[in-house]
Amino acid sequence: MATGDWNDSWEHLMARYQPGREQAIERMIDLVAARCDGRAPRVLDVGGGTGTLCSRLLARFPEAEATLVDLDPVMLAIAGASLPSSVEVVRADLRDPGWRGLLPYSGYDAVLAIMALHYLPPDRLTALYAELAGLVRAGGFVANVDDMPETEAVASASDDGSWDAWWDQVAADPVLGPAVVERARLFGDSSSVEWHPPAAWHLRALQAGPVDEPAVAWRDGAQAAVVAFRPR
Repeated sequence: MATGDWNDSWEHLMARYQPGREQAIERMIDLVAARCDGRAPRVLDVGGGTGTLCSRLLARFPEAEATLVDLDPVMLAIAGASLPSSVEVVRADLRDPGWRGLLPYSGYDAVLAIMALHYLPPDRLTALYAELAGLVRAGGFVANVDDMPETEAVASASDDGSWDAWWDQVAADPVLGPAVVERARLFGDSSSVEWHPPAAWHLRALQAGPVDEPAVAWRDGAQAAVVAFRPR
């Protein structure tokens, strides 16, 4: 399978595990459109994976300036083969506060994370929110979409047969196989622990950054989007 074709395979897997993801992406792009008043937006896709958000964004705003940040070498390889060269694909570790120094721009109209930050512990996620908010230009916004139960936080481990089967197929691919080896070196090969605090926790964390009006902008069952705006 060509490297770029793996993106479709990944999207099929995500549709099973994160059924609200497509709706969340469309909702966030609608919000970008509402805030940019017809201008070509500059958007940062945090933990952007294979580039789904960037692809949808460019389909609606062909002149948009898009930056995708991720650390996973497999996701980056697929994104690099799937996205047009106009998208800046940046390898950076969000666990390291110095990650912002790798970005091509110092400010963005929208800073978006779609189902990407649940692996971070509470202290680091709180600090990251302030870092993300600091990248928002006047009139822009920061948003995070993830599982956000309406009650207490939940920790879980990702482990499903179809998930493992997909990664086994990627590991057997002659092009992506070496990236899988590198991925194991970076993250280990055990199931990742995920932490899902309620939306109220995210709203409190966002209030520490240079943005106003944190609110829940979208919800579909346990999945929700928290958004905070920077004054114009």
